Amino acid sequence: MRNNTDGKQKVEKKSIVLTPEFVADDIYQTLKRYPFKNILDLGCFDGSMSKYFRRKKNSKIIGLDVVDDYESKFDTFIHKDFLECTKADFKDLKIDLVVSNPPFGMNKQHGSLYPDLFLKKIFEIFGDKIPVVLIAGHWFLSNNSSRIKYLNTLNMTKNTTLHKNAFAGCGVSVESNILYFNIRLKDKSSILDIKKIEKKQKFKTVAFSEAQMVYMKDNIDNFSGTIKKLIKSEYPDFPM
Repeated sequence: MRNNTDGKQKVEKKSIVLTPEFVADDIYQTLKRYPFKNILDLGCFDGSMSKYFRRKKNSKIIGLDVVDDYESKFDTFIHKDFLECTKADFKDLKIDLVVSNPPFGMNKQHGSLYPDLFLKKIFEIFGDKIPVVLIAGHWFLSNNSSRIKYLNTLNMTKNTTLHKNAFAGCGVSVESNILYFNIRLKDKSSILDIKKIEKKQKFKTVAFSEAQMVYMKDNIDNFSGTIKKLIKSEYPDFPM
């Protein structure tokens, strides 16, 4: 823990593994045509998992975390440990989709893996029909007979396998999965191409017709500023 300038103690995560942009974007691309407007990001930190849903018109992102450093990034923020939450914490909120990238390891207090605890808590609070996207270590699906029995009672509709280097940017090498629940998807399983991690986007020069050049000269006073605003409207995280 650390102290704020006002003297109050503030919880500090021992380790933070952010959702890589290419993973967050893949989740968004998978779900962008679905009518999910109110997204709850559990263990949100800076919102790296849910930020692409800002592209959806009228979307709202609700963040929940034990640290509140990035509270201002969310439309609504709940400063609390999700495992201590109850239905009352969400009574005034409409939630269409829950996304979470919880710690992969064991919670010693509860004697179970964090993804297992988060998943059970999600369905306890929101009901077993709520659409969910959960990132978990590969062992979550393979090393515990009682957990496998529980997972078989759920409506898991897709499993995307991630390369062990997906989280290399955070100094972590671990095989993991993106698990989808209660969302009807065409593809039941997929593997996210490791090349997307190393892919560098290239920008080409845009050629304008003579008529377009005349229009811009007559109507756009600040071309650079206009382009930046257009990019910002599509990508809210674009720095201005």
